Amino acid sequence: MGRTKRDTSSRKRRLSEPPGSSSKRQRHSTHETPNQLYAPEDAVLVLGDGDFSFSRGLVKHRGTGKGVFTTSFDSESQVRSKYPNAQECIAAVKTGTGLKTIPDFFQYIVFNFPHSGQQRVHINRALLLNFFESARNRLTVHGEVHVTLKTRPPYSNWFIEDQAKAAGFVMKERRQFNIKLFPGYRHRTTDPQAKKFEPHLCVTYVFVVNRSKYPSQKSRAALNAASVEVAASEASEQHDLAAAIVKIAKANAVASKNVKSKAQTAVAQRQHPPKKSAPISVFPGVEQHVQQPNVIRGKLWKPLHRRVGGTFF
Repeated sequence: MGRTKRDTSSRKRRLSEPPGSSSKRQRHSTHETPNQLYAPEDAVLVLGDGDFSFSRGLVKHRGTGKGVFTTSFDSESQVRSKYPNAQECIAAVKTGTGLKTIPDFFQYIVFNFPHSGQQRVHINRALLLNFFESARNRLTVHGEVHVTLKTRPPYSNWFIEDQAKAAGFVMKERRQFNIKLFPGYRHRTTDPQAKKFEPHLCVTYVFVVNRSKYPSQKSRAALNAASVEVAASEASEQHDLAAAIVKIAKANAVASKNVKSKAQTAVAQRQHPPKKSAPISVFPGVEQHVQQPNVIRGKLWKPLHRRVGGTFF
């Protein structure tokens, strides 16, 4: 059967789409990134900035370093030894006013290209889930979490939307990652054999907290109280789980003991079978007497069902 015009046009359309843009794998359309993402008055927390080049670009993007709090998973000495340009980036981010009080809540929490350092999918899923659970109570009422990921496997197999939903977030939108908004930004990776960075294949996911399930905490005291309540709930669940495990273990031990006892009884019965009494015939009006089995001394007794060849029937 020949191809129809509709089939041919559909095939051309699929070939023209870049890899990873299939609508079957993406449940939401990708929006264009606005030119201004972060206002100067908003508090922004940046997590895991490798050489701090993103944070330097963020400062240029906002026009000020005030309100920008940036972190690294490495110590400052490790960052300087890993990345030759780190000294310049760190100097550009620091405001020179010394230590500042870190706010309790942020308008934006940014995590670019999270990775556990391992290629196992379930470990990186757990990383995302733990991140969302930690970030949930550190956002303002209308605060947002911005996570940028590549759209190709294995990153697309981390199911970021599912991890966010499990932690109480809903997705607001997907934005095409625009590296030009952050001058001087250089992507750093934990994989030394990683391919060339392609920003056009990256997407920024924007999530907000589902406030119907997780109301906003207004103060540090309320936040601490909520943390204590969560910890107490988790401890109670762990106690109940431990009690259930002990109960199951005891039941299994009793069942195993009963099975062993029955097995020992069966073995003993096979080794020492009970003696059968001789049959007794009772006739009315006739003197009772015991019928002795007719055994010929000095000859071996053979069962009737056994043949000489040893075959059983």
